[in-house]
Amino acid sequence: MEVDLSGFNIDAPRWDQCTFLGRVKHFFNITDPRTVFVSEQELDWAKSVVEKSRMGLMPPGTQVEQLLYAKKLYDSAFHPDTGEKMNVIGRMSFQVPGGMIITGFMLQFYRTMPAVVFWQWVNQSFNALVNYTNRNAVSPTSVR
Repeated sequence: MEVDLSGFNIDAPRWDQCTFLGRVKHFFNITDPRTVFVSEQELDWAKSVVEKSRMGLMPPGTQVEQLLYAKKLYDSAFHPDTGEKMNVIGRMSFQVPGGMIITGFMLQFYRTMPAVVFWQWVNQSFNALVNYTNRNAVSPTSVR
C-alpha cells in the first residue's frame, strides 16, 4: 500500500514549535547520540533523500518513516547554513557523550597541576570545536 507523499514537506517541523514539549522533542531528535555511529554511506543516503524530497522526486515506495529518519540524520550531521557534513566530534549529537568522557577524565586526574591544566585545555578545545562547527556560517568569520 503506497502512501501519498505529494503534500509532505520535509522542511516543516515534525512537532509544534510553539509549545515547549514540541521544541524539546525536536531538540532531542536532532541531538540523539546514536546518530554519531551512523555510517558515512547512510548519511550520504539521508542527504540524497532530503534533497530529492525538496525537489519532489521521491522514489516509489518511499515511506514517511524513511523520510523522517533521513531528515533526522540530515539535521544531525549536515550544517544548516552550508549543507556540508560536520566533523563528528563537533556535532551537537556528540556534545553530551564527548563532554561526559572529558568530565570523567577531569574528575579522575585532578591530583597534579599539569593534569588539571591538560584536561582543562582538552575541555576548552572540545567546546571551541563544537562552537566552531555549529557557528552561523552565513556570516563571515571575523579574525578579530
